[in-house]
Amino acid sequence: MNVLILHGYSASNAGDGLLVVETIGLIREALGADTRFTLAAGHPETFADLDATVVDSSLVPHLPRAPMRKVLREIDSFDLVVGVGGGYLRAGRPREALVAVLAHGYQLRAAARRIGPVVYLPQSIGPFRVPGSSWFFRRYLARVDEVHLRDPRSIAEVDLPNTTRTPDLALLTREFVERAPGLPDPVPVLTVRPVHGQVSAGVIELRRALGTVDGYVQSTGAGNDDVRAMASLSPRRTLSRDEYLSPEGPRRVVVAVRLHAAIMAINAGHRVIHLSYERKGFGAFDDLGIGQYVHNVNSFDVATVRDQVDELLTSESAGAQYDAAIAAGRVRATRARHTLVQSLREHARLGSESMELPS
Repeated sequence: MNVLILHGYSASNAGDGLLVVETIGLIREALGADTRFTLAAGHPETFADLDATVVDSSLVPHLPRAPMRKVLREIDSFDLVVGVGGGYLRAGRPREALVAVLAHGYQLRAAARRIGPVVYLPQSIGPFRVPGSSWFFRRYLARVDEVHLRDPRSIAEVDLPNTTRTPDLALLTREFVERAPGLPDPVPVLTVRPVHGQVSAGVIELRRALGTVDGYVQSTGAGNDDVRAMASLSPRRTLSRDEYLSPEGPRRVVVAVRLHAAIMAINAGHRVIHLSYERKGFGAFDDLGIGQYVHNVNSFDVATVRDQVDELLTSESAGAQYDAAIAAGRVRATRARHTLVQSLREHARLGSESMELPS
């Protein structure tokens, strides 16, 4: 089968790269190991190692490049089209709305107009504060066969009958580490990103309250560079990605601002507190059953987060409760993955049958 994946961005952001990899793994589970993929990505060079044909979806200056236009002209030839999971259809501010419409609007329009099944994998969609944005996005989303949404606020704001609540793809992964019980390394890890161009005052205050910390950089380049923000907090050392995710290293307590830095750490067996800058973080941690460990990065209580870090560092019972909640969340995620795989399989079957019908 041939599958087109729309809305890819850049693997230099580890979270965005992870969602593409998880998308391919999920679809291969549904449709078979011999499934062939075409990925539309804004920074195709970052996906050079991916087992897929990668097409540049960036604009020059405001139109898709010729190879992308060719893919869209042939969109009906694919057995299935999917929108990668993420949070790219939003219009909270004018500039954000402009980026969403230019970079992703033409892909959404093409998907909505295609003859054949289209599934958008777990998304956070919205907010739609910019006038006209709700009409624009909902108009085309209504014509997609199935839109999976990863948080209740998106469900309420999109408000379409073809939506369904599904956890973030990174939570549905089969790749996670189960660590032995016990206390973690005594030095916490802090991983941050700038929000609206700066590290929040609360994060700076928390950094002082935590004392010695190690750092980790989740995203570099492509307009999402965390290097300077992380360096501004003067960690003892900055962990490499291999160290951060290795099952061989010590278990850590992590405070993460990026959602997928948080989820990837949980999948590596660490205990994580998330300082969320968007709705997606609250949905994900509620899905895991650890909603008490997610806070708004712009308004969190520093003492509360510091106390949670201390408790996870020093209390075996608190750590055991955290682990038990994650284990229960894994059971729910396994069921959700099975449901999503079955849905993709059925949509692809219907798409193949429709392509075989005489014209």
